[in-house]
Amino acid sequence: MKKYSREKIALLISGKTSFIALCSLIVIFSFSAHNFFSLSNLTNILDLSAILLLTSTAMTFVLMLGSIDLSVEGIAGLTGIVGALMVKNFSNSNDYGLLSIIICILIGAIFGLLNGIVFTKLKIPSFMTTLGLGAVATGVGILVTRGYPVIITDQSIRGLALTKLLGGVIPLLFVIAITINLLIWFVSERTILGRHVIAIGGDEDIVKDLGVKIDLVKIIVFAISGAMFGLAGMLLVAKLGAGDIKNSIGLLFDAVAASLIGGIAITGGIGKIPHAAIGAITLTILRNGMVLLGISPYIQQSVVGTIIILTVAVTIERKKIGVIK
Repeated sequence: MKKYSREKIALLISGKTSFIALCSLIVIFSFSAHNFFSLSNLTNILDLSAILLLTSTAMTFVLMLGSIDLSVEGIAGLTGIVGALMVKNFSNSNDYGLLSIIICILIGAIFGLLNGIVFTKLKIPSFMTTLGLGAVATGVGILVTRGYPVIITDQSIRGLALTKLLGGVIPLLFVIAITINLLIWFVSERTILGRHVIAIGGDEDIVKDLGVKIDLVKIIVFAISGAMFGLAGMLLVAKLGAGDIKNSIGLLFDAVAASLIGGIAITGGIGKIPHAAIGAITLTILRNGMVLLGISPYIQQSVVGTIIILTVAVTIERKKIGVIK
């Protein structure tokens, strides 16, 4: 009971802290950064946070399990290339735009499935498994394109990134990302799978004694994570107009950073999916505000790194250090 109380308290603190940090940044930049509260800049913030919201949601789901997925850049880079090639070769039909998105999601899910199987059956730590398979995906992407970007002009895909709703205020990409975040939130809160994820992240040994199929839960979570990374890869193509292995550079750092800033414990068992949205928007606002203030990109990265360290210091459970599986 005491352990449960500590976890509830940690969850409450992490959630409130991330929300307070978000509100504080909004107040600070509204007074210090010119045009921060302009409608165009607020729309820009939502647009910039969309892909990060998607990847951090996937990362958060895995972190809640007590594991980590480092394959995001490889999967997103490869799926973006595959999707761009499909759209480019069949540019006369809008149907291939939707098909390319589905294929990207499936490829991501397959890599996620492999991550889960290798992790659970070969007993290789998740950070090593996902780092290795992410490198495989990156290598395949470079092999297919020889390092050159695949340019697309198809409006059925580009329209995803260019479309703004509610009078040009809310980017469609953000709507897609927040919808998926809410869907994963429902899964984590209202389904047996979600309850098992939290339980495994809290104390895997106890859950194992209860007869839960832990390996199956982990495989499913990694498959879902991979599918979301695959979708992120195709949405990057829509946003940038090209499939390129370099598109996904930086996704890993940002996804982990947003999750941790949102108050997710890196040792698992603490956190909620909506906190990933708070973390993603907070990180985007932080960077946007620093750009408006003319702060050097190098200093920006240092600031984010410092915040990550402080966040982990608040949320980590010391007894579980070294048990990120």
